[in-house]
Amino acid sequence: MEKLQRKTKKESLTLNQFYELDEEGNKVLIEGMRVGVKKDGKNYSVRNDRRRYFFPDEWELFINSINNKEHKFFFITLVHTGARIMEALNLKHEDIDVERGTITIKIVKQRKAKKNFYAIGKSRGFFIASNFVKEYKSFIRNRNINLKDYIFLDNSKLPENYEQLNNEERKKYYTSKVVSYSNLLKRKLKKVGIKDWYNFSPHNIRKTYGMWMRNFISDSGELCYRMGHDMDTFMAHYGSSLIFTEQEKRKIERILGDVK
Repeated sequence: MEKLQRKTKKESLTLNQFYELDEEGNKVLIEGMRVGVKKDGKNYSVRNDRRRYFFPDEWELFINSINNKEHKFFFITLVHTGARIMEALNLKHEDIDVERGTITIKIVKQRKAKKNFYAIGKSRGFFIASNFVKEYKSFIRNRNINLKDYIFLDNSKLPENYEQLNNEERKKYYTSKVVSYSNLLKRKLKKVGIKDWYNFSPHNIRKTYGMWMRNFISDSGELCYRMGHDMDTFMAHYGSSLIFTEQEKRKIERILGDVK
């Protein structure tokens, strides 16, 4: 079996080819993935292409395949805000201001400040597209909500000091959600016929936001702020929006609605 060596500062890992079973039970090689085993015996996978993003037709196939209202709104939140999955999971109802049409992401990725730093490690607030406001209103319709409640977490299972915990300490309260949403994304993409479904994770929806929003926001600094990126990282990971055809741009505009 062909093996790929992947070295890190701490250890040298051996990654094997990844196979799936087809409908007839035959092993089929998945070219874009490798799989390995951690020291604790758990499997992990590595994608060859981590820069994949949704084209509008692919997004519509995926999002229309989800029937669960909360699951659907979670993925809609990702594509409309560019939030990291942990940032979205830690959103409260009070963080979405329907009247002003804004969102505030308060729990953000924590890292050391770098040169050309744009609001990394700090809360960030910005305008959201009109269709997201409509989706949120639909999501909470006929529900009694507490503005202090988290939208996607089980509030009844969170400790009283949850807000005082750092990011690492919070993880155990939402890790299962991360895994569930990641698996759901891949299952649905595979079901609707996206051939390289294995190249997607929830983080690729964040990449989709970055690519789509370049059609609307010409100021790279503003887009970096909204995504909580520094300029160097943004330029390294996001290509030109010119890759979208005029028809695709119109579909993106239809999906997002009015963008401020």
